[in-house]
Amino acid sequence: MVREPVANTRHVQRQTLKGWCGGFDGDELDEAIDDLVAIGLVREKGRGTITLRSVQAGKQFLEAHDEEGDYVWFY
Repeated sequence: MVREPVANTRHVQRQTLKGWCGGFDGDELDEAIDDLVAIGLVREKGRGTITLRSVQAGKQFLEAHDEEGDYVWFY
């Protein structure tokens, strides 16, 4: 969502996001999305679309939680 970017007024369906994350189990991704919604990084609309609170917040989250540096290259 940081790389695309999907933030502010741009929303995507959960299924679209899962399609971008090929190779991961859909249930695991749903749980991860739910966790990100719970901490306020991702907002979910009533129709099931999701968006980042902001691209900057997404980058800060990656920097804070990417201990091995595997994902910061995405942006």
